[in-house]
Amino acid sequence: MDTVTVPEQFEPIFRKAQEYVSAYFSQKKEDATTGKIEVFGQRYILVRAASMSVDFFDTIKGMFKDWGEDKASEMARSLLFDFAHTIGKMDARNFHQRMGLQDPIEKLSAGPIHFSHTGWAFVDISAESKPTADENYYLIYDHPFSFEADSWEKSGKKSSSCVCAMNAGYSSGWCEESFGIPLVASEIMCKARGDSACRFIMAHPRKMAQYLQAYLRSHPEISDNATIYRTGGFFRQLKQTQDDLRKSEERFKQIAVNAGDWIWEVNAEGLYTYSSPIAETVLGYKPEEIVGKKYFYDFFAPEVKESLKKAAFDAFNRRESFIGFVNPLIHKNGSTIIMETTGTPVLDDKGEFCGYRGIDRNITERKNAEKSLEKLNADLKTTVSKLIRSNRHLHEFAHLTAHDLKTPLRGISTLAQWLLTDYYDKFDDNGRKQLDLLAKRIRRVDKLMNAILEYSTTDRNKHNERLVNFNGPLREAILQAKPPENIEITVIKQLPALLCEEKHIYQVFYNIINNAVRFMDKKEGHITIDCTEEEKQWRFSISDNGPGIERKYFDRIFQLFQALDEDDDNKGVGAGLTITQKIVELYDGKIWLTSEPGKGSTFFFTWPKAQATVSQKILQTATI
Repeated sequence: MDTVTVPEQFEPIFRKAQEYVSAYFSQKKEDATTGKIEVFGQRYILVRAASMSVDFFDTIKGMFKDWGEDKASEMARSLLFDFAHTIGKMDARNFHQRMGLQDPIEKLSAGPIHFSHTGWAFVDISAESKPTADENYYLIYDHPFSFEADSWEKSGKKSSSCVCAMNAGYSSGWCEESFGIPLVASEIMCKARGDSACRFIMAHPRKMAQYLQAYLRSHPEISDNATIYRTGGFFRQLKQTQDDLRKSEERFKQIAVNAGDWIWEVNAEGLYTYSSPIAETVLGYKPEEIVGKKYFYDFFAPEVKESLKKAAFDAFNRRESFIGFVNPLIHKNGSTIIMETTGTPVLDDKGEFCGYRGIDRNITERKNAEKSLEKLNADLKTTVSKLIRSNRHLHEFAHLTAHDLKTPLRGISTLAQWLLTDYYDKFDDNGRKQLDLLAKRIRRVDKLMNAILEYSTTDRNKHNERLVNFNGPLREAILQAKPPENIEITVIKQLPALLCEEKHIYQVFYNIINNAVRFMDKKEGHITIDCTEEEKQWRFSISDNGPGIERKYFDRIFQLFQALDEDDDNKGVGAGLTITQKIVELYDGKIWLTSEPGKGSTFFFTWPKAQATVSQKILQTATI
């Protein structure tokens, strides 16, 4: 056969194919006046072989020299393979249709002959080949006169790797179209690098590695010099890269839209080259209205334009990152917005400065809130100062009032006592009764004056805090309450030591215990004192089995001058529990009670482990 060498069993098929292809190329016309070369009615082109081989490799390696020679060569080989693979498939499809070929072997057999007629190479198919129409397809062949290897030889250059990528691509493309299965070809020997032949193995992509290894094991004479490289994939990688890039751009756009912050880029001249869509929300301008404008300059507020222009210019000159650059910009509608800018220099592959990339956050609301907070703080400071003065004046007024009233009250008391002593027997029963009532009223007013003084000075005495063992003030409070023999007082456990004024905790214990003793209505009275440690505080309880208190009076008993007893001689002035509540709350505690009429009451109060300072209680100071 003239155009192909094949195993003996395939000769009849290839002879017939040679007739088809020879007839096809017999109808060849050339017309240089119209720049046409036609074969069987189809237009062809002539391309200088070296342009698609040695020159192409040199060009790609020059373009991608930063990648290294091996990687650049791999890229050139991959691109040529994919390009030729596609041409091979299309040429095969056209030839099969025009020649009416249906059988896969007939379709394939036309390929090497067509190959030879078009000047690619002469094909010598090995007897080891098994071209089956499935994944086990296996073809071993040589190209004794490959146009690619021939180009290298004629150029006087020697390649370090196989160069017949287009031959491998075209032949595998033709066979893939013929058999309808994916096929690739890999060159394992190449005359361009000094081998005796340009040898190829063609197989299904999933079987290629297996066949390559098997062939080299069975041919040890070439295994040391054989080259195995990845075949094709340039267009697949290009499409994958484009898909990844498209997805990345879509993600970036989505992030830019959803982020709420304005993302931008400017070039080295300070002109916007990118603006995220959120700019329309932030500044009122569409991205295309911003691109091409001068960085910030066209949006600065007039009153700060010159100073901020200089700051931005300096930042550009330094070419340093800047964080938290706060500046007022003018919205398209004329309003002023406050932006916080973060920018990072952008460098090219050579490390040369080519602009900035950054994010602007709209902090107008935050700045307005800060101004409002500053005003509120100033107003609060003024209010606190006024309240401190008011409370001081109120304390002074209460103290002076109670103190000044005591002088005339003592005079009235002396006069009443003189009448009772010297003229008691001169009055009738009704007169003596009125004198007794007058004396009681005087004693009550005296108690009221003392209560006012004590209440008004309670919070002012909190200035000498120390660690106090509560057991001491408790014992003193019980002694001062003077419980009769029929009342038993029990302390369940030892009390803790906490920070306080000793007088204050004494007053708390005394006021509650004294009330329990005074109002006890049982022949066998019981008062129980206990405490429980909690996470941040201690909880104290004082229980009695006295008369109890109706729920409707729970709030009243803590109000100033609201006593529940009616006996003028024995009742208090209604200040004890009010003072107790004030002291407890002064130390950031709480006081409350539970009670059931006829069954007694339990008063609870808490005392925090960590104490607040007096200055923190300014707004809680009581008024009269």
